[in-house]
Amino acid sequence: MLLAAALAVLIPVAVAPVAAQGEEPLRWFGDSFDDITMLVYGVPHSDYVAVIFGCKRGERFVKVGLQDEDSGAEEGVPLPVRMAAAGRQIEFSEKGVRNQDSGGIELHARLPLDETLRRILGSSGRLDITIAGRTQHYDMAGAAKPAAKMLAACDATTAGQ
Repeated sequence: MLLAAALAVLIPVAVAPVAAQGEEPLRWFGDSFDDITMLVYGVPHSDYVAVIFGCKRGERFVKVGLQDEDSGAEEGVPLPVRMAAAGRQIEFSEKGVRNQDSGGIELHARLPLDETLRRILGSSGRLDITIAGRTQHYDMAGAAKPAAKMLAACDATTAGQ
């Protein structure tokens, strides 16, 4: 699968360029590669990923990748990020990395897998992601099953632990 191969670089998280007009609509889906389980918002079976959460089996943190095409931010400049859903929010700041294909900025973060992040990922409402003051809204419809699978993988113990 192209997405799985592209996301082999999930460590650090890879976020692909913006999809061309006319492709199938963006949606939440699950994917895995090696021992990484992911919750992805993008176009399945394509190179387009807007938001990705992933963890290795048994890890206590989640790697996050966000594609920022709108803020006009410069590479290397720290950008404030807020993710909010289900009455909870997480704030962090990360430096943007230029996406050579799209010209936009990618943000890569490593967040602790705490109750707040679990609630956000398990939300059935809307996920709001604000980067440098610009908010994108993501309907979490369809995210519950792949999110639960990813969280179960994060919670699983690895052999020898």
